[in-house]
Amino acid sequence: MTKRALSPEDWIKAGLDALAQGGPAALRAEAIARDIGATKGSFYWHFKDLPAYKAAILASWQRHCTDEIIALAETHPDAPSRLAALIALATALPDPADPAPDHAAEQAIRGWSRHDPLAAEAVARVDQQRLAYLRDQLAGMGADAGRNARLIYAAHLGLELLAPENCGSRAADLTDLLTLLTR
Repeated sequence: MTKRALSPEDWIKAGLDALAQGGPAALRAEAIARDIGATKGSFYWHFKDLPAYKAAILASWQRHCTDEIIALAETHPDAPSRLAALIALATALPDPADPAPDHAAEQAIRGWSRHDPLAAEAVARVDQQRLAYLRDQLAGMGADAGRNARLIYAAHLGLELLAPENCGSRAADLTDLLTLLTR
């Protein structure tokens, strides 16, 4: 029986899992290779070095947890329905079969960003993109779109820290906050 060849996405998913479980110190080629039953040679086939791997992990996180969510929200016809979709998508329970990073990986990346310039740059870029999207959707729906975007985003991040497993409640809380801010 032959083993399935690992793709860069397999390595990135394993890295996100390692990051969520052990923090940035867990992003070691040898340890991750052992965890997924591969060799370090397989790692270096896909990634030039550890910094390139870390950059790929951060790019994947941005793509799955920001770009794709915004693209899905954009399929809705108007700002209120796009915001409702955004809240539902951002607070959804992770699907184990989905390669997208889960909420634990996001928190680990945010923790990593306090000590690593590459991660800090990625988090700043994602935060700016998310806030800009919220602000654009909130324009014309309330007193101050910039302020309201910051409040909703801060509530999302804070609620994720308080109760990461209680996604349904977070969605309801964010929807209530959106309603209060846009009356």
